[in-house]
Amino acid sequence: MDATVPKRPPPSRRTLTLIVVPILAVVVVGTLGNTFHPTLLKDHPLLLVAMEPRNRYLLLVAEKVSFVPFLLVATIRRLVSDPLFYLLGYLYGESGVRWIERKMGDSAGLVRGMERGFAKAAPLMVFLFPGAIVCVLAGATGMSPLLFLVLNVAGTVTVISLLYRFAELFEGPLGAINGFYADNNKLLTILSVVFTVLWLVMQRRRGKSELESISTIEEELEAERPREQRPE
Repeated sequence: MDATVPKRPPPSRRTLTLIVVPILAVVVVGTLGNTFHPTLLKDHPLLLVAMEPRNRYLLLVAEKVSFVPFLLVATIRRLVSDPLFYLLGYLYGESGVRWIERKMGDSAGLVRGMERGFAKAAPLMVFLFPGAIVCVLAGATGMSPLLFLVLNVAGTVTVISLLYRFAELFEGPLGAINGFYADNNKLLTILSVVFTVLWLVMQRRRGKSELESISTIEEELEAERPREQRPE
């Protein structure tokens, strides 16, 4: 992290709530979308994109819908949480980054690697990989909000457009996968529900559940803040 980034006072509880509640809502919606993705992919492909725009789902949905609605829905959905993670990094700085690192658990090395890459090519990272980690880093290092917004939007639109074109090149294999989902929809949905429940239980036992209360998140963020920066 850049040592020249100014230290900021901790945000109020209300401010943190306004940031975290939408993030938690996105997590819940995404989890539901992932859980019921076989049925959504078959009957409501754009709704699946609106709920959980993972690359693999975008490739499968691209084979089913036209470009313009695909681009609009996927772009809006992917941009919903990015400014929130940016604000989390901006308000909490280093402690926000360390919190994200800890939430990644065994993947903490990924966060360190992203930090090193961000230090060398921050604009490129925001353009190509505007996920939670990179957005928090952008805020924590003091990247201009306007620059972040421009890079985030441009990168998101570019990546989604490329995924749609990529899907056109592999229309046959993707069509076969969609056919498999359609033919085995009920079984795949049941299996997806079972696996999701087991995964949530395991995450809860390991203390890595993303569905936490505002109080818990506030306590964790404050615990990551250096002692001299904590409120008296």
